[in-house]
Amino acid sequence: MKQIAAGVFFALVAAAAYLVLLGQGEVPMSVGRVIEVLTGGGTSREIMAVWDLRIPVALATLIVGGALGMAGAWTQSMSRNPLASPDILGVTSGAAVAVVLGSISYRPAVADDIPIFWWRATLAVVGAVTVVVVLTILGGIGTSNRIVIVGFALTMMLQAGVSYLLLRADLFRAAEAQTWLAGSTGFIRMDAILPLLLGLAPFVALGLWCGRDLPLLAHDDFSASMLGVNTTLQRRMLLVAATGVSAVVVAAVGPIGFVALIAPHFGRLVARTPTPSPLVAATAGAAILAVCAVVAGLIPTAAPVGAVSSIVGGILLVVLVWRRAAQ
Repeated sequence: MKQIAAGVFFALVAAAAYLVLLGQGEVPMSVGRVIEVLTGGGTSREIMAVWDLRIPVALATLIVGGALGMAGAWTQSMSRNPLASPDILGVTSGAAVAVVLGSISYRPAVADDIPIFWWRATLAVVGAVTVVVVLTILGGIGTSNRIVIVGFALTMMLQAGVSYLLLRADLFRAAEAQTWLAGSTGFIRMDAILPLLLGLAPFVALGLWCGRDLPLLAHDDFSASMLGVNTTLQRRMLLVAATGVSAVVVAAVGPIGFVALIAPHFGRLVARTPTPSPLVAATAGAAILAVCAVVAGLIPTAAPVGAVSSIVGGILLVVLVWRRAAQ
């Protein structure tokens, strides 16, 4: 019951932020005016601004936030580590390096015949899977802090790699990459929503199917095994699901930092549960990213939502590390 109430709370916050997002931009509108436009009213300029430009951005914000929140809940629960999220473990950075390498620095001719989303998605999956393999070899799939330390080291190394690739790239392509690397849903149009959903679908389905055993994985491995859970297999499948979700998100909007880290914690605190529920974390992630997008829209100069989420998430990361050290 508490989880349902928490999910409804975050859904209401996300819905409110969604309506505010639809009213932000060159043609500002109040929430009441937005609702009027959505129900058939408004001028032609307002209709075009809302339906053609802002709805795809707002939808992508909710979808991406929800997907990242769910992925963070999977990784934190399977490792029993509150700092284990795809961006901290280096998965997001691995996907970003592969996309920059294959589409900005050394774009092959065969990529010209492939839609840009699917080309980026392929590169992102390859990069993310490569990082996961290295992470598994060096850090293991257990519940120790080693996986977080190794993942953080990989993240720093991969970010340095991105900087090097941008220095070697053509100036125009480097500028294009910098915009994408900032992590923004502002360039999404309606024709990108369906590929985003199709790319996320198999990984979300896999994660939800494996997520049935998450409450058991939250206990020690011996107890989970005695209850019939193959802990190693479940962790691998959840890691695959989280990796795929992160790769698809990176391909669509670039790397969005810290949402996967903080959404499960918000979901757990509001629901008052010992472990984060993936569905509650998904609604929390959608609400968090939507609120960050609203804040980004209030800044006088154009700011990508990824920059705002990184600022908020960075502060919360310090708090989490401090609390874990105190424990």
